[in-house]
Amino acid sequence: MPHKNKIHVFTDCDLDGAGAYLMLCLATKQKLPYTTLRVVDAAEKIGAWLDNNDLQSYDRVYIADLDISQSPGLIERLDHPNVTVIDHHKQHIDSKDRYNHADTMIRTDTSTTKIVYKMFNLSESLSSEQKLLVLMVDDYDSYKFKVPKSHELNIIFWSYQGDRIAKFIDEFGIGFVSFNQQQQNIIQFYNKKLHNIKSNLDVHTTSISIQGKTRRIVAVFADSCINDVADYIIKNYKCDIGMVINLRSNKVSIRRSQSDQTDLNKLAEKLFDQGGGHVDASGGVICEKFLAFSKLFEPMKIKQI
Repeated sequence: MPHKNKIHVFTDCDLDGAGAYLMLCLATKQKLPYTTLRVVDAAEKIGAWLDNNDLQSYDRVYIADLDISQSPGLIERLDHPNVTVIDHHKQHIDSKDRYNHADTMIRTDTSTTKIVYKMFNLSESLSSEQKLLVLMVDDYDSYKFKVPKSHELNIIFWSYQGDRIAKFIDEFGIGFVSFNQQQQNIIQFYNKKLHNIKSNLDVHTTSISIQGKTRRIVAVFADSCINDVADYIIKNYKCDIGMVINLRSNKVSIRRSQSDQTDLNKLAEKLFDQGGGHVDASGGVICEKFLAFSKLFEPMKIKQI
């Protein structure tokens, strides 16, 4: 029996993180043990794993689609030759020179899934269905929506309960062929729910100066379909920044328009407790700072969809 390398994967909990994990499994021809996490809990989860595992005993540890440079002390603990860090987020690219020993594949690209696909030259070994899945994940993560059904694939991913990575691999590990009837029903239900949310939004707006430029911000309340609601208000109300306030989770998600250059990670750090994220998508927990900021907003007439 051929020797299997001892590998562990840390990957983001979103669709791109799942796609990157699948590519690593296909590249190594192993069903790899993994831990899913978010940037905000990277220090806690990876730190706990390091406390209970001998990093040096692993042939390879992959960190995929996660900017661990935002987590104090993690780079120092993970900066070893048997660690490979793979990411495409700008903030991580800007700080990649902090790694002295780890193998880094941190570069400008449209998704981490695509980076893994390229670095292992998987074009020669994947089926046409698996290549299509790579295109779909990459299309959604880059928010281009040029590949049919990539948006629906993300809907299915977030409909999973429990271990999303395991369920994604189970349903799409062989690639994308089509959605089954159950998946089509989930997509139809989601679209109806999203339409209802958009039809009943409580919309508020303000304009403030950020980085020396006036930015128009639109804020709404929603507790589901967060990304699509944010995308809708940015496009429908022609704003620079969209905020979706989730009173059920006590969190706010921030997105920016494609033409805006606001560093949302820095903005979130100023507005929220546990604020942070990426340059173009961020958020945090509602706190006194945000409540004071929210007084700048005024209600606006809802534009019919």
